[in-house]
Amino acid sequence: MNTSLLHEIAERVGTPCYVYDADRIRANYHALASAFPGAGKPVIHFAVKANGNLSVLRLLRELGAGFDVVSGGEMHRALRAGARPESIVFAGVGKTDAELVDALAHGIGWINVESAQELRVLSDLAVAHGRVQRVALRLNPGVDPHTHDYMSTGKSGTKFGVEPATALDLIARRRAFPGVAIEGVHFHIGSMVFEPEPYLAALDVALDVITRARAMGAEVDSLDMGGGFGIPYTADQVAAPVAAMAAALLPRIRAAQIDLHLEPGRFLVADAGVLLTRVLYTKQSGGTDYVIVDAAMNDLIRPALYGATHQPAPLDPPTTTERRAVELVGPVCESGDFLAHSASLPPLTRGQLLTIANAGAYGMSMASNYNTRPRGAEVMVEGGAWRVIRPRETLDHLMAGE
Repeated sequence: MNTSLLHEIAERVGTPCYVYDADRIRANYHALASAFPGAGKPVIHFAVKANGNLSVLRLLRELGAGFDVVSGGEMHRALRAGARPESIVFAGVGKTDAELVDALAHGIGWINVESAQELRVLSDLAVAHGRVQRVALRLNPGVDPHTHDYMSTGKSGTKFGVEPATALDLIARRRAFPGVAIEGVHFHIGSMVFEPEPYLAALDVALDVITRARAMGAEVDSLDMGGGFGIPYTADQVAAPVAAMAAALLPRIRAAQIDLHLEPGRFLVADAGVLLTRVLYTKQSGGTDYVIVDAAMNDLIRPALYGATHQPAPLDPPTTTERRAVELVGPVCESGDFLAHSASLPPLTRGQLLTIANAGAYGMSMASNYNTRPRGAEVMVEGGAWRVIRPRETLDHLMAGE
């Protein structure tokens, strides 16, 4: 991003704040859409949990995206952003009755069902409301994507989905669920996946279920393959090769004559965002150099939660080649409040601006008000200009409902 623009944003909006690059989001979307072309239907359903800002969602809707939501709140965000209800996929392992009724009332296109009990509840609610809801059964394919345990959702023993045998049993008994039409299967093996092999293994499981379902006379014509394509957070990582992944996956999908849905989040927005923060203090303790900034774990929790790496860098080019390993920490009263361990940075001074890279996904959407800290502003940069797309919270905002 343009350094002078970021300086201007920091001076006029304050720090910490999230800044997003609209052109980068567009480029990421077009790269994925060209790798997985659709046939008049949205293939890409953006995972709202990655970044739910309405301006981001509107941009993606204008590009042609549908939306993947995992709560009633996210569903209403997508609708507020102008999404067509039929372009929304409602996923999640613990949907409440109220959320399901809300989805039925709005005519949501797909509901991904994760248990036999959920299928029964949804069918009964749909019958009571005079609806037949299109659903996909989420499979747990038993595939290890070799990512962080907290991001692995397709291994056996996780809370997500049903085993293939359970899915086939539900399909065999589909007439016992008159309020739903089981027309698809879904899997999501996890996040930060860089190779096609885990997707191919899960695809084999899904296609076997589809083949067996069709042999029972079920009209299963859609596959929701989730998302999870990795992006480089560290220097030794490269972005998931989506073109190569598509080349491996699409021939099997087309041969099965099924419609494809994807649910990317991070891949579309992570590298389009930075967290802009300012140095408060520097100090040394116990032989360790600390840089204390005004952003904290409540602003970006991924390093503390996952041990995730987000590369920090001074906004202005350093005037020296000297580097030192520092602990980059925030003001929150927790030893776990850090943004980077042993970050290699030049000498920093009070008031200096830093950018925290790849913060466009799971940054603001996971932010909190811990320590009664108002969340920072969100800013969109586009065409050499910028605008605030969510103002900084105030203490009055935080305490208005108490």
